[in-house]
Amino acid sequence: MRSNQYSPPFLPVVINKKNGFTAERFRAIKTNLQFIKAESGAPLQSLVFTSAHKGEGKSFCALNLAVTYARQNVRVLLVDADLYKPKLTGQFQMKYAEGLSNVLANYADPMALVQGTSEANLMFLPSGVVPPNPLELINSYRMKEVLETYKEAFDLVLFDTPPVLLLNDGRILGSLCDGVILAVRSNVTKEKDVVQAMDLINRADGRVVGSVLNGKKYGAREMKTYSYY
Repeated sequence: MRSNQYSPPFLPVVINKKNGFTAERFRAIKTNLQFIKAESGAPLQSLVFTSAHKGEGKSFCALNLAVTYARQNVRVLLVDADLYKPKLTGQFQMKYAEGLSNVLANYADPMALVQGTSEANLMFLPSGVVPPNPLELINSYRMKEVLETYKEAFDLVLFDTPPVLLLNDGRILGSLCDGVILAVRSNVTKEKDVVQAMDLINRADGRVVGSVLNGKKYGAREMKTYSYY
């Protein structure tokens, strides 16, 4: 496991302002997830973030939730599992770094390419070199082995995956993990697309444990109410 410290150039509000309104919203999401158990009855340890379509905020939500957990002394691994257009990898300035695709294709040590971040309890695995066969790598026994390795090393593993109405990778990973979280963008995502996305995940034996409404505009009065606590 590499010890390099990276400060991502894209800093969501939750990172810059620990006690802000957005940070409080992500803490509420974390609290809600604590009451949901895996099918085995154990706490959720592996989660997939996806959306119906692109541009709905799944990467933003995955990163913010990962930081929220890390700041409450949870050892978190955030994995950029979008092997087509890896947004998080670009934000962490690791566009050409080896990562998940290399681990899956070359049978490298799964921990060797995990990177440190500016958050003490948050580690990051970039997507790696864009492969010619992303779905084959994800839909493999090797992926299952790698996931088990990460679950042994971390308290929580979060995967950022492509939109499920465009690609199947998120559905495959969802079937391997404890749960799937669907990012929904306010006034953008259509209800029929949410229904279709959930149906596709369920048919792949995935388990949708919740959704995150992203991009909702709050009034000054609502935000002031939260500042009281």
